[in-house]
Amino acid sequence: MGYVRTAALAAFALPGLFASGAMAAQDDTGQLSRGAYLATAADCAACHTNPNGGAPFAGGYAIASPMGNIVATNITPSKEYGIGSWSEEEFARAIREGVTPNGTHLYPAMPYPSYAKLTDEDVSAIYDYLMTEVEPVDAGLTEKTELPFPFNVRALMAGWNLLFTDAPGWTPPEGLDASEERGAYLVQALEHCSTCHTPRGPLMNSQQSAFLGGASLGSWRAPNITPDAQTGIGDWSKDEIVTYLRDGHAPGRASAAGPMAEAVEYSLSQLEEDDLGAIAAYLKTVPAVSTPEDGVAPDAQVQKIALTSYETSDWTGKPDDLARHDTTEGAALYNGACAACHGVDGKGATDGHFPDLTTAASVTGQDPSNLVMTIAEGISRHDANGYTVMPAFADDLDNAQIAGLTNYVAANFGGREPGLDADGVAQIRAGGSAPWLIQNAAWLTWVGIAAALIILLAIIALIWRRKAQPAG
Repeated sequence: MGYVRTAALAAFALPGLFASGAMAAQDDTGQLSRGAYLATAADCAACHTNPNGGAPFAGGYAIASPMGNIVATNITPSKEYGIGSWSEEEFARAIREGVTPNGTHLYPAMPYPSYAKLTDEDVSAIYDYLMTEVEPVDAGLTEKTELPFPFNVRALMAGWNLLFTDAPGWTPPEGLDASEERGAYLVQALEHCSTCHTPRGPLMNSQQSAFLGGASLGSWRAPNITPDAQTGIGDWSKDEIVTYLRDGHAPGRASAAGPMAEAVEYSLSQLEEDDLGAIAAYLKTVPAVSTPEDGVAPDAQVQKIALTSYETSDWTGKPDDLARHDTTEGAALYNGACAACHGVDGKGATDGHFPDLTTAASVTGQDPSNLVMTIAEGISRHDANGYTVMPAFADDLDNAQIAGLTNYVAANFGGREPGLDADGVAQIRAGGSAPWLIQNAAWLTWVGIAAALIILLAIIALIWRRKAQPAG
């Protein structure tokens, strides 16, 4: 805020001479502060900052998709490498319609279908903040988006947009009070929750009939956050929802990891309490959706067993010897990698610092993806309570060992048996299986082109024959 701060101080020192300047500076400062808050709520930094030491908003973060990695671009005010030469109108078109000033179509990994709902005033404030307060980074990306055919043909996104995106503008849902309406705007537009939590159709379009009903997100699963009592968050209190969004952990419910941990760190933990309450209030109003993947095993099915201890296990090594131990026995791996923090009974620490695995959503849910990825990648997030960390075991355990550990934890603490093997873990870690249409898009496209050419040639031949026939 170099310029704005200097102007404000000068106006304060000489009120008579700079009265009008003070008002302008206050207006500018308010606009920029609002833009900073909105950019935080929109979670811009999470995707546009390379987690491996990249400068803020300079791009380089690879976003996994079924088509391949989509690399976020530089959105600093660099004129050569960023958005420094963009007008406000061009910026608005890019983030709300997915089209850059040179006509390049963006992929919806940049959630313009949600940002389309942003108001003109909020777009303007975000633009002013990025152009004024963000340090320009004059450097290109070391990695760029390179998707296979036909997804590398960005012009095809014009047709996708025509089918699946709405016209820019915000229309609040009917029947909501002021807090719920604010929550709707945060959820649907700024926080773009639907991008991850709403399932996708064959063409990667959001299935609004299952709005916020949970979806696979590369290697992770974004769970059902509708008010369904069995598979969603219907039995969560509003306070529990707020606590989870702010702290990344709700005791007895869930702990944020992976992409959700990033959302907590960069965005949700920094929102005002009223906005978090508004999100919680709105989530209670959306239609409930039932999703078996997020279902919890009935209490009667939870196994009541005597868990193997260090003394009774056939493994006599130390926890840090896991990388050199080739066992795939879940009990031995759990005792070596997890029991010190989560306890042999999975109940965690009495002070709540280590989550209770018997109530953790990643353990009790039917989809093992989040449990596998948490074991492999751990947890590392900054939230309202400070820094939360769980070590990653990807370098200590191979896929077969992660499968054994996942099966053990899920069976003993979640009452279910995923039946994972090394191949299943490898597929999850690689991003899961893509929809059939995505997997076969290349040859289907060529078949479509060939069919179109055949039809075109047939039409030309028919016209030629009719012209060649003698009159009368």
